[in-house]
Amino acid sequence: MKKKVVSLLLVAAMACSLAACGNSGSGNGSGSADNGSGTEVGTDGGTVAAADGTYTYRGYQGALATNWNPHTWESNADDAVIQYITTPLVNMTILNTDTQEYQWIYEAATSVEDVTADHQDDLVTYKSVLPAGVEAATDVTEGYVFEIGLRDTMTWEDGTPINADSYIYSMQQMLNPDMKNYRANNYYSGDYAVAGAYDYYMSKDSGFYVAYSDKYASTEEAAADNNAYIDVYEFYNAEGYVDADGNEVPQYVSITDETKYSADGAGEDEFSGADLWAGYGPYFTPEGGYDNVIYSWADNDNMGVGYDVVGFYKVDDYTVRYVCQYQVEKNYLLGQLASAFLVNEDKYEANKDTTGTLVTTSYGTSADTTMSYGPYKLASLQDGKQMVLEQNENWYGYTKDDNGNLISMTDFLVDGQSVQQYQTNSIVLDVMDDDSAKQAFLKGQLSEWTPSADDLPTYSLSDQLYKVDETYTMRLFFDTNLDDLKEMDSSKGNTNSVVMSNVNFRKALSLCLDRSEYVGATQGYKPAFALLNSLYYYDAYNNPDSQYRNTEAAKQALVNVYDVAYGEGTAYATLDEAAASVNGYNLTEAKELMAQACKELVDAGLYTAGEDIYIRIGWAAGGLTSSDNQQISLLNKYVNAALEGSGFGKLTFEAIGNITNRYSDVANGEYAIGWGAWGGAAFYPYGYFRVFFDPDYTSLHEAACWDPATETLTLNVNGEDVTMTWQQWSQSLEGVGQFANESAEVKCQVLALLEESFLEKYYCIPVCSTTSCSMLAYQLSYYTQDYNIMYDFGGFRLIHYNYTDEEWSEYVDSVGGTLSYE
Repeated sequence: MKKKVVSLLLVAAMACSLAACGNSGSGNGSGSADNGSGTEVGTDGGTVAAADGTYTYRGYQGALATNWNPHTWESNADDAVIQYITTPLVNMTILNTDTQEYQWIYEAATSVEDVTADHQDDLVTYKSVLPAGVEAATDVTEGYVFEIGLRDTMTWEDGTPINADSYIYSMQQMLNPDMKNYRANNYYSGDYAVAGAYDYYMSKDSGFYVAYSDKYASTEEAAADNNAYIDVYEFYNAEGYVDADGNEVPQYVSITDETKYSADGAGEDEFSGADLWAGYGPYFTPEGGYDNVIYSWADNDNMGVGYDVVGFYKVDDYTVRYVCQYQVEKNYLLGQLASAFLVNEDKYEANKDTTGTLVTTSYGTSADTTMSYGPYKLASLQDGKQMVLEQNENWYGYTKDDNGNLISMTDFLVDGQSVQQYQTNSIVLDVMDDDSAKQAFLKGQLSEWTPSADDLPTYSLSDQLYKVDETYTMRLFFDTNLDDLKEMDSSKGNTNSVVMSNVNFRKALSLCLDRSEYVGATQGYKPAFALLNSLYYYDAYNNPDSQYRNTEAAKQALVNVYDVAYGEGTAYATLDEAAASVNGYNLTEAKELMAQACKELVDAGLYTAGEDIYIRIGWAAGGLTSSDNQQISLLNKYVNAALEGSGFGKLTFEAIGNITNRYSDVANGEYAIGWGAWGGAAFYPYGYFRVFFDPDYTSLHEAACWDPATETLTLNVNGEDVTMTWQQWSQSLEGVGQFANESAEVKCQVLALLEESFLEKYYCIPVCSTTSCSMLAYQLSYYTQDYNIMYDFGGFRLIHYNYTDEEWSEYVDSVGGTLSYE
């Protein structure tokens, strides 16, 4: 029976948070209808497991997860563990496989009801933002206050009950202003923010330096403002300032400050705020050009407020209310509630460290610091080697059969019947390289295996191969800061990495990539010429055909970036033809740009013509694979072809693996180039660019290149020029953003303009979109063979086994110890 991948027929909210690709594990393919021995196996999922058998899922990763705390996790590998050991309030699964329908199901929750009409006072109490044109909370009857009924049989793995207090504590800790948790932005920011959450999260900050959105009308007006400051670091693009006594100078200096500071080599031997203003004040007026370095201080009016300002509160022991900052459709809120944030109070508190500037906790980093409330619990962990999870006997969904085995049947219907879920008894995750994983899989020792680029052709016709597109776009991302690059050349192993500071060099690097050839060295990835791929929908609920990449705005952005003309007298008559022609490859232009870049760098005294270049790339969390090495070899081939005749010497890229966090390492000046991806939130792309432009939302991978909080961008929207900082643009499509209440078409236009504008900076270069290509062992099958973006092939929940562990071992032995999947 051959599998088929179907198009999207129905839409619903997916996960609301974006995640960086961990690049450290195997795929998540699905199963087959053939068990490998010629016996047909049913795929309806309705058969209950044999009572006398055990079922073990054996996976592998290049590097194990290190942090599965739901408040601070960062990578795919971390999130994968969270899915096993937590139970979200709601989830999504199959309703009907024949019609490709999905359904929302209640898990830790028993109900989610919109009670706005009965609790309009909550909008005032927690300072919700009313829709445009609405003056009073009494005029709003839906979309703000949601009452969540909690399942009263939920417990922690040790049997301790979970109730409303557990959820209130967890939200308070997620937003804890003393901790500044990484995942807190999902609750204090964006369209699904909890009302009042931001005020509480920022309650320990006395105030903020706020960039002026408009220039002063005159130098006198600014000079008279005692609350006006100059960002000295930005003005000089340097650090290391000291006062007359050798003390480090503040980043922001008052315009009226007469204190003298020294800025060694920064353009002034000695200066003060008043000196700078006197010399450069005219540039800050409407005729000038340095408005971005002018700030004002805003006191925090919410300094010291407590959690009582947060609109997530207890109603009774098993009911809580979620008050939204902005009006939201219920389906989108359900997507937010599908993410887990519950933590165990005892272990969370016991593992806190209060010795640093911020309070931290090691909760969720080891077996001892973890408490499950999901279908599985962490049984053992060998750092860097193996993780074992086993069924959590205190999970609400399990019952015991006559032999003491844990069995769970769905309390919802799939294809009209209750089916068995979580048949897997234990999960074993081992650290393996690709070659070891292949051998283990063929010997029946792994449940899944991700073939390398070399192996894919061998198994391309196998019924056990599952290939599914993902939202992640792999990209080369950069540190273009000249001081950082010079430091890398002098002390961190690079040679002439200063070339990365030149935009023409980076653009040439993009144009020299033969992405169609490159993906042949990957595990089935697809060429990518932009950041958002074909899985993103701009108006999913109202228009199932609203695929972003198919819009005129997205197509225009693409042809603009790659300078493809269309119309009369050109090679392409229409925009559609021009966009379809884009392949990202133009070696002729790349060579011209390289020659131009070489001249610019030589003229600037940054590079000596003919010298070789050596740049280390922060590549992977785990060890390098054969596929990784093939990809680096291709990158070296492409760039050196573009360098021919340019004046540059030979360039060598070296990939570096086993890096704990390559994303932050690039931002912190350890590597000039990183390799990684952002992905997720396919049905809500309007917050996508916050991970690129909004440093208050998350740690930016390209942070060393620029300051999007102060740099401005002018775009023409609906025929009018609009100027905002890049950070403000990233926020403009959500919440109270300038375009948040516009039509989906207008928001899509803004999204496309942002994508085009950012790509043209070449702070990162999209290369390929990931796919999940994996082989599934004959021992097990997924519920359905028909993929749907809403529920995959049924997910881990509905996996069912064709053999017990004992039967599987016997079968493998019977065929000589080596399986054939070709």
